[in-house]
Amino acid sequence: MDQSKLKRCSASSSSHAEAAAEATDPLQKERELDDLETEVDSRKKRKQEEETTEKKKKCCFGTKDAEGNNEHTIFVTGFDNSGSRDEIRSALAKHFSSCGELTRVFVHIECETGVSRGYAFINLKKRGGEIEAALSLNGSDLGGHKLLVTMARLRDEYYGHFNFKGCEICYAILAAVFMLQSDC
Repeated sequence: MDQSKLKRCSASSSSHAEAAAEATDPLQKERELDDLETEVDSRKKRKQEEETTEKKKKCCFGTKDAEGNNEHTIFVTGFDNSGSRDEIRSALAKHFSSCGELTRVFVHIECETGVSRGYAFINLKKRGGEIEAALSLNGSDLGGHKLLVTMARLRDEYYGHFNFKGCEICYAILAAVFMLQSDC
């Protein structure tokens, strides 16, 4: 038998095998892409869960702004509370910046969920007229929501946190505050 014919035949059959393999390759590649997409989606979901868990671990009273209520503190509610504490604080600070220098914006959150309780305390540097300017924003619009702005000392939230599901740190701090108040 002629060796050249054998080589051509075997070369021809190997190219047929390669062509057949390439024909199934797109399906294999598609499956591999699907597997990669599933893995990426799974990693994204895990990362979101981790971020949510970290958000939940942040104590409401673990910030420097948690303390500082005084007779000049403004109480604000009615804002969109679906954002993070920082997003809400930033929006409120921008909205109230026209009233004067802000010294504190405290957005109360539920430690267990990381969700805003729907109100905030704002302090302004007192020079004259800042409190009145802030109170004049009562009924103003912030992101499509009508704000309620009052003096904080007129609100129950100023004196305590009712129906609050805080963390161990919150309970320890609140217990210490109540113990100090009962000693007075």
